[in-house]
Amino acid sequence: MNRTFIKLLFYLFVCLISCKSAYINTSKKLKDGGANKSINLYAFVGKKISVTEFDPNENKENELTGEYEIDEDTGDTLKIIRKHYIMDRAFKCKYQVLRKMFNYLESDTIEFIAYDHYGTPGFAESDSVILYISKSKDGSHYFHQKYQFDKVYVNKKGQYYSYPKFTENASIKTLENLFGFDKTFNDEKYDVSNLDSNSVKMYYPSEFYKIENNFAIPVKGVYLNPLTNYRLFTTFKDL
Repeated sequence: MNRTFIKLLFYLFVCLISCKSAYINTSKKLKDGGANKSINLYAFVGKKISVTEFDPNENKENELTGEYEIDEDTGDTLKIIRKHYIMDRAFKCKYQVLRKMFNYLESDTIEFIAYDHYGTPGFAESDSVILYISKSKDGSHYFHQKYQFDKVYVNKKGQYYSYPKFTENASIKTLENLFGFDKTFNDEKYDVSNLDSNSVKMYYPSEFYKIENNFAIPVKGVYLNPLTNYRLFTTFKDL
């Protein structure tokens, strides 16, 4: 076996290992998009095709629980039957996938189910948004991570960007690693009049928001990969 052939085998082996590692281990630090089979999350920029409400309890059947109780009047033993009832409103959603951010959906269009306790999901108000979905346990469908979405913008170069939303999971170290660029989103205002000073600092840190007349206004934009990294470290850290 000559040296050239041995080198080719070595390079092929390194390439295979590198490709596998890139697919499995990029979940917490994305450079050009990434994927991780062990994390049940798909993030993408989507354009709305349809959002249609349906009755989530329409085909629900009574379920035998295996439990028993005694009828106080007759003394008979009764088998308990319960019916699971979904209190949220439910929607069948179909979106065109404009840009894949984390884990790779096989199609350029995706259908998923969204639940919302308050009404029509907030993401449906915009034509294009950043969406976060997961696959059901039985693999039969995708479902929206409840209430999680980001508004999306595009610059003259065709680059997508947004601004970060913060929760109590955002540590100082996380903020230091979240790089952005100066951009004031004057149309996005959050009422902070009912928040104390500590809560304002937590949810609207001064590095990314300005406070004017009791409203927090985003003043820094973030491109998709840093935003995805931030989401993986905070919102979806337990997936």
